[in-house]
Amino acid sequence: MSFTPFYGVVSSAFHRGKGVISLLLFLFFHTCPMMAQKDSVHVIPEVTVTAMPLPHLSNTAVPLQTFNAANLAAMNVLQLSDVVKQFAGVTVKDYGGIGGLKTVSIRGLGPTHTAVSYDGQLMGDAQNGEIDLSKLSLDHVKEISLANGDNEDPLESARAFAAAGLLSVVTMRPHLDSLQRYQAEATMQTGSFGWIHPSWWMANRWSHHLSTTLYLESQYANGQYPFSIHNGDSIQHLRRTNSDVHLFHGEANVFYVPDSLHQLTAKVYASGGARGLPGAVIFYNPYSAQGQRLYDNDYFLQTRFTSILSKKSEYAVSAKAEDAITRYVDPYFLNSSGGLDNRYRQQEYDLSGSFAQRFNQQWQLSLASDVVFNHLSANLYHFAQPSRFSSYSSLKGRYANSWFHAEAALLSTFVSDRVALGNDSPHHSRLSPMVSVSANPFQRLHWQWRAFYKETFRMPTFNELYYTGIGNTRLKPETAQQWNVGTSYWTSGSAGYLSFSIDGYYNRVINKIVAVPSGNLFIWSMLNLGLVSIHGVDITLRGETRVADGIHVTMEGSYTYQSALDKSNAQNSTYNQQIAYTPENSGAATTGLLMPWINMSYTLLFSGYRYDLSHSLLPGYSDSSLALWRKFSWHHSSLIVKGELLNLWNEQYAIVKNYPMPGRSWRVSVGIEF
Repeated sequence: MSFTPFYGVVSSAFHRGKGVISLLLFLFFHTCPMMAQKDSVHVIPEVTVTAMPLPHLSNTAVPLQTFNAANLAAMNVLQLSDVVKQFAGVTVKDYGGIGGLKTVSIRGLGPTHTAVSYDGQLMGDAQNGEIDLSKLSLDHVKEISLANGDNEDPLESARAFAAAGLLSVVTMRPHLDSLQRYQAEATMQTGSFGWIHPSWWMANRWSHHLSTTLYLESQYANGQYPFSIHNGDSIQHLRRTNSDVHLFHGEANVFYVPDSLHQLTAKVYASGGARGLPGAVIFYNPYSAQGQRLYDNDYFLQTRFTSILSKKSEYAVSAKAEDAITRYVDPYFLNSSGGLDNRYRQQEYDLSGSFAQRFNQQWQLSLASDVVFNHLSANLYHFAQPSRFSSYSSLKGRYANSWFHAEAALLSTFVSDRVALGNDSPHHSRLSPMVSVSANPFQRLHWQWRAFYKETFRMPTFNELYYTGIGNTRLKPETAQQWNVGTSYWTSGSAGYLSFSIDGYYNRVINKIVAVPSGNLFIWSMLNLGLVSIHGVDITLRGETRVADGIHVTMEGSYTYQSALDKSNAQNSTYNQQIAYTPENSGAATTGLLMPWINMSYTLLFSGYRYDLSHSLLPGYSDSSLALWRKFSWHHSSLIVKGELLNLWNEQYAIVKNYPMPGRSWRVSVGIEF
């Protein structure tokens, strides 16, 4: 299975002569009388606007971190996982290279407690419970945000509220006036290790109420980057193999806005890919996973309708249907069949509704309900073929005045499984509360204090319950308890702005699901043995200042201290030790210099030491990148040229043990907007 990269784009443009002529005639006839009456003409002195556009700055009742399109343009990022690494309190497991799997954990709670929203609706994976961030593109993304606790959206779905943390990705919408019926952009990116990434985006305004966007992209890389591994005094210089990537992604969006009170959006999404799985690198045996391949095909359709009934009430209804097919091939696996060719198919259907009612200026009530159906089939012998019905219902009450905000919420969850073979897991139901308060006692200052408590639980995944020979149908759901206290402050003026936040938190994960040997090292079982106790501090800083006319300096930084201790079993060697792949100290910083003739930015990621699954110590690392870019404009078109140098100091490191990351590399992109 392969995918041919999309190399060319063809566009058609049409002339709007009538609109231009009409405008010229209007200006001519309305200007002539003014020219005839010279004594009534007053010359206005030239005015220079010196204020800079500010990003969205606000104090929120819960910790919320946001990057917009301008922030993303200044970062040296290729995939969504590269952006997420910039957030405080986040751990990304990156299995190396462009095609490696990438999952996210917020504040030590684990990837299965983190939900990922794409244009307002959640992405699902009932089989593994972890969303691979490499599936989502960064092109034409409007905003990426990370919320802990609640995102304060009155029409938030109950399923999104059920997650301990929510990563939201919002793509660009068309903004076309009556004189502009289309907008398009073609981009070509290339770089080290055979990287080629052509993309095409187009927006059309079909009428005053209807507009659409179309996005197509292809990605290819041979992934053969050099790396070094150390074993005492011995060093091996090797090149990564079986790490090629062939990916294709396309989506179409429809926006129908009949009036200012109603809005209908729809998205059709399709992606396909074939990638090599290079596997772990072992000294003197760097080819342990040679021949392993992963094929993915993912399709979904989602739609959302929102309506404002009055100044005090509004509602939203959304639906989604998804079909995902995965194929894993290992021709060298030692079994009677002469290798593995495992095929999985996931189907998900989600129907959601939410309603918000404001009683007065202070009080508001929100109701939301989701119904979700999942099914997993596979070509494995004696596979359970599980199906899951889930329902989520949330009730939120909010009180807010000029300086104080309080919210209480209750989530009801019910989950029922059915299997075609074997025994199914018992039904589970749960009530989960949340309480949050925030205050701004100094109303003339943008200085807010906040605190919240939230309890969530997540069901075991299909693999944890039903995987042949490993799954345990008697597993209990994991429960996460979150406490947070923090403050945020921001100020702005004609010369720039500065924002700052600090949050201290304490989390507990009860009934942590862990895999333990059962009989021998080749047979494992899933058990509720885990208890993880987490406390930490997240700090964020963001600012911009004008140092001269047309020259601005920007900065963004985050730092996390996190102690995530295993409290499962006092008899284990890992008891009271840091959990695997969670550094105590980590952070990121980006500084940019924006000038009329060129822009540049420098990005630094750093992580302290971590432990792997065997509790061996992994050294800390840092990764620096440099970017230069400029936008050239003429008439109604523009050209954007950007060059990037990644891993500037060629540091050899691995985020996951035995999965080396690429060394120094480069990328160049050219984009045309018209």
